[in-house]
Amino acid sequence: MKQKILIVDDEYGIVDMMKSYFQARYEVLTAYSGKEALEKAARNPELILLDINMPEMDGLAVCRRLREYIS
Repeated sequence: MKQKILIVDDEYGIVDMMKSYFQARYEVLTAYSGKEALEKAARNPELILLDINMPEMDGLAVCRRLREYIS
């Protein structure tokens, strides 16, 4: 079974580029907002590539919420 990674960015082109690079070796989950990232993180990816500058909920807020969940 492939390891999972989650790619989070509000720019679709960046997500598509990164997904095409990683999908040969990993199961790639994608999210385009902080809220969607939190939902997809429930699938327990081994790695999250997270954009800091996103509207509504930025990457730092997502990271804080994930740390609360993990702790």
